[in-house]
Amino acid sequence: MSKRKRILYESFTTLFIKPEPIISPSEEVYRQSEIPPLKKFPSIFVGSGLIVAVGLLIFFFPFLMNILGALAFSIIPVAILLTWVIKTDKYEPEPKSLILAVIGIGGCIAAIFSIIDFPRGVTYYLAKITLIEVLFFLILIGLDSNRVTGREFNDHLDGAVYGLSLGLGYILYDNFIKVYMMPSLINPLMLTLIAVEDMFISIFPALTGWWIGYVKAKYASVRFIDLLAGFIPIILIRVLYEAFTIAISSINLTLRLASVILVGVIILSILLRRVGWALEDERLWRYHIGRAPVERGGY
Repeated sequence: MSKRKRILYESFTTLFIKPEPIISPSEEVYRQSEIPPLKKFPSIFVGSGLIVAVGLLIFFFPFLMNILGALAFSIIPVAILLTWVIKTDKYEPEPKSLILAVIGIGGCIAAIFSIIDFPRGVTYYLAKITLIEVLFFLILIGLDSNRVTGREFNDHLDGAVYGLSLGLGYILYDNFIKVYMMPSLINPLMLTLIAVEDMFISIFPALTGWWIGYVKAKYASVRFIDLLAGFIPIILIRVLYEAFTIAISSINLTLRLASVILVGVIILSILLRRVGWALEDERLWRYHIGRAPVERGGY
């Protein structure tokens, strides 16, 4: 089977079937490490700044406490999932500052789409979702191909981290708009539904990032069409998932939550298995004994 046919075959099968282990990564993975790294920017400064900013907002605008509390609750599942993926990426941890930057990019995308007035209707909504996923896809390709950020985006486990970070940023801003504009509609059950749905939604850019990193690690000198091949089934599953959530939107909230969980667990299992496969590949590459191309994940 030719290289192009193998890529096309794996673009679909890796959603459900474990691919053959990558015995050694492509030369492109290690070539990136020749580029001088960015200057260190301790993430503790960013975290401290965010804490101070939130504290000042609550102090001067006490009514925001309920909104921020609801917002924090709504992102707990995806935050836990991202934390787990980051912890799994233990042999070559990603720079925290870059993860925060990618989260910020996701938030900027949500902000842009929040001011675009899309026509009402299921068709236009699905078109909007598709456009968002395409934009995620292009941004992840940009992170991978950039001579600076590509130095950190080395393989499929890295791709999952950055894709999930992008999804978290989008959800963070989008949920802020929801709880700020419709505070009376946010009850505990509805908030739980939003939190669960958002976790499953954030998985799609993570799957896209995984595929981009997988192709980079296994095949050198790939074309855009090779990356697109693995993105198409992901966007198809996303559209089907959204169509499903629309179809059950009028049923009882408890049944709706249970239905979303039953379907979402299937999507979650795809990501969990892909992350596990990527970790196995990194062990084959002897990352666990210091053979990783880049080692600067602590900041």
